[in-house]
Amino acid sequence: MLLLPLAIMTSFAQTQQGYVKTKGRLSSNGTVISGTRITGATVTVQGSNAVVSGNNGTFSLAIPSKNYYLQNVQKQGYVLTDPDVLSKQYAYSKNPLVLVLETQDQQANDKIAAERRIRRTLQRQLQEKEDEIESLKEQKKLSDEEYRKQLQEVYAQQKNNERLISDMADRYSRMDFDEVDEFNRRISQLILDGRLTEADSLLNTKGDINARVAVLRQHQEANAQAEQELKKKQKKLEKSKVLTQKEMEDLAQDCYSKFEIFKMLHQNDSAAYYIELRAEMDTANIEWGLVAGKYCQQYKALLSKAEFYYERSLRNAMTQTNDLPKCYNAMASLSSDRGEYDKALMYYQKSYDIVLANNNGENHKSIIVALMNLCNMYRKMGDFKRAIEISERAVKNMYNTDDFSTSGKVKVYGNIANLYSSQNQYRKALEYFFKANELLEICEENLPLEKITTHINIGHTYFELGEYDSAMDWDMKAYDLVNNILGDSHPDMATILNNIGSVYLKQNRPEKTLEYMKKSLGIDINVYGHKSPNLIIDYNNIGMVQHTMEQYEEALTSYNISLDLCKKHIPSNHPLFATLYNNIGSTYFKMGNEDTVAMSYFEKALKLRIERFGEKNSSVAMVYQNIGGVYQRKGDARQAIYYFEKAKTIFGETLGTDNPRTKAVERLIEEMKAKTN
Repeated sequence: MLLLPLAIMTSFAQTQQGYVKTKGRLSSNGTVISGTRITGATVTVQGSNAVVSGNNGTFSLAIPSKNYYLQNVQKQGYVLTDPDVLSKQYAYSKNPLVLVLETQDQQANDKIAAERRIRRTLQRQLQEKEDEIESLKEQKKLSDEEYRKQLQEVYAQQKNNERLISDMADRYSRMDFDEVDEFNRRISQLILDGRLTEADSLLNTKGDINARVAVLRQHQEANAQAEQELKKKQKKLEKSKVLTQKEMEDLAQDCYSKFEIFKMLHQNDSAAYYIELRAEMDTANIEWGLVAGKYCQQYKALLSKAEFYYERSLRNAMTQTNDLPKCYNAMASLSSDRGEYDKALMYYQKSYDIVLANNNGENHKSIIVALMNLCNMYRKMGDFKRAIEISERAVKNMYNTDDFSTSGKVKVYGNIANLYSSQNQYRKALEYFFKANELLEICEENLPLEKITTHINIGHTYFELGEYDSAMDWDMKAYDLVNNILGDSHPDMATILNNIGSVYLKQNRPEKTLEYMKKSLGIDINVYGHKSPNLIIDYNNIGMVQHTMEQYEEALTSYNISLDLCKKHIPSNHPLFATLYNNIGSTYFKMGNEDTVAMSYFEKALKLRIERFGEKNSSVAMVYQNIGGVYQRKGDARQAIYYFEKAKTIFGETLGTDNPRTKAVERLIEEMKAKTN
């Protein structure tokens, strides 16, 4: 009898070599300051054991399959420069796996340095454009109307600067320039220096990008044909695939550089063209689709197009559960922007469920982030009980997660504090803001932006509590930080000036309030331009001060400027419309003989707030109280009492029966009943 050889099935067993290093940084003259290798960093693969990088930062990972995910990369005092490292799928390669960590101080300093550099470039561009228009005006090459129109267009282009600066500063502070070739380092240097025409010209030396994309597509079509003859042309096909992939990656980088150039030039249509062109080069690339969708959502407000990219990325991610949470979070953000809160909550819940499963229910920073997304969504929906329950779970996870950063903890405490502020529980909010501040005081990291935000929040909370001296102390601390770190023209300075002005108002110094709020408006106009939606709150606040000073005509002018900006920039059911309608109505009411007009605005505000928040909301009760006031002045006691009663019931249920607002309405009811008896 013949013995047949036994076929033995073996599992995949390979060792992936690699090393851990700090990032290569780009100096001001364009040269690269190379990163350094890191010894003693822990690297863990999902489903395998952890290893520690040895001399020269090297490590050897035993990977369980050809495709694998990293579970953790950490070293005390360092952070990953690429936060997506732990969600990427890696494939075994003979090339070393390079992992980049950076000290927390260096990462924070690099981001601030990049932000300053980009901000100065954009400010210089604005000044040059203004000078050019002024020159044309002086040469009488522009009419007065053309002069105003061109200036308005220039200022309108500035409205997205802060988001642009933040996005670009974050990207460049995380880049490892050791891994960027000389050509693209040069492109990055030119973009950061604001030499955008040179950057574009240099990119064009590679040829027309559309022609190159056309060639790429031809190769892709050739690949599809070659696959049909795979057995005959296998070697040729594999070589073509390698070349095509390289072409695509090169084109993708160039498209992204074009995208950044046109963003900085505020040519949003062109920027969208190139980021979408990149997404269409490889429709299976999840990240490219998400980036294109995010730009359409945030910068161009093209929500249907954003949905197209998000849904495609979601379909591609269905077989890669590590990418699913990002896709679900994107869909949740889009749904929230549309006011579809139930749908947004569903997507955040799906994201959380996957993150929990991927980490086997153990404590992990991604679980904390997912919990806070759920918490904030429940807060938006007014379900505070559920939001608090989830926030408590997040805090519990936070203290049981070793690698959760101080910055992350500060954000969690800040979110919880804002949750309590939404319920007017300012003492409880203050407790969490101080927990955040205590962390910032004792941590070794340099976190100036987090300190500024926390100081501003503490000052505002003291303001809401009526402790105005304490509010002013914290506002001044925030003022000093912003002035020393970001400069006196930063948007955060506008927020602080506004807050200081609010304190002066409570101290019965409205003239001083108006002075500070106009300074705040001036900063925002300088940063965003005259037609920016960022000015909506500024004009509303100025109108409220003018109302307090009994400058009713001036207040109406300010409110109407704010209302016009709302109509141009935000959906018609946004809560800001209700706020403005209520404020305008209150001003007409104070003018004494405009009850009919006042009532029409109160009714608009009431309709919007009920549609947005439901009947049981304190902002709805405020409008009921105002409507009751109109009937009170008309002498219609029955209707006045009816609306005051509705306000009292809602205030009692939402703020409590001992709240000052509830008590104030009770007194109004008693006064009206006394007059009718």
